Amino acid sequence: MGILIEKTQDCPYVNFSEEGILEIEGRSITEDPFTFWQPLLEWVEGYCKNPSPTTQLIVYLEYSNSSSNKYISEIFHKLEEVHGKKTQISVKWRYELEDDAILQLGHDFSSIFSLPFKFEEVAEARERFKKVKIRSKKTGSEAIISYRYWDAIVRNGHGDEYQILQEFS
Repeated sequence: MGILIEKTQDCPYVNFSEEGILEIEGRSITEDPFTFWQPLLEWVEGYCKNPSPTTQLIVYLEYSNSSSNKYISEIFHKLEEVHGKKTQISVKWRYELEDDAILQLGHDFSSIFSLPFKFEEVAEARERFKKVKIRSKKTGSEAIISYRYWDAIVRNGHGDEYQILQEFS
C-alpha cells in the first residue's frame, strides 16, 4: 500500500506508490520532522525490499529546512542501496525558475549520491494552485482538495469512488 499525504503550509504533498513513482512536492518546515518523515522513510525501506523494476523519485520543493533535508537525504540513501540491483532509480529534481537555492540543494544531493538526476526548470507553477471539490459516493462527504491530490487518487485506482462537483483555477 502506498502513501498519499495532502500538502499543508508546513508539510509537502507526498505520493509514494508501489508502482515506482515517489513524489514529494511543496514546503517542508514542520516543527516535528520525525513524526512527518519517519513513516515515509520506513515506507521507503519496505518498498526497497521488493521495488518496482523502475523507480522514479520526483522532488519539487518550494522550501525545505535542514531537518527535512536530513530525512530526504536518508530516502536517497535507501534508494541508492538498491539502485541497479533491484530497481533502476531515476530522480527528477524540479525547481521554479530562478530558485537558485532549491536548484543548489538538488545539485548537492546529486553530488552526494550516485543516482541519475535530471533537473527540470518549471517556469509556471499554476497547477499547484488548482483545486477540485469532490463528494464521496459512499459517505456523501465533500472536500476541496488540490488537483495534484485528485490526480493521485485517480492514479491509485480510487477515482470511481468520488464525484467531482466543481473545479477551481
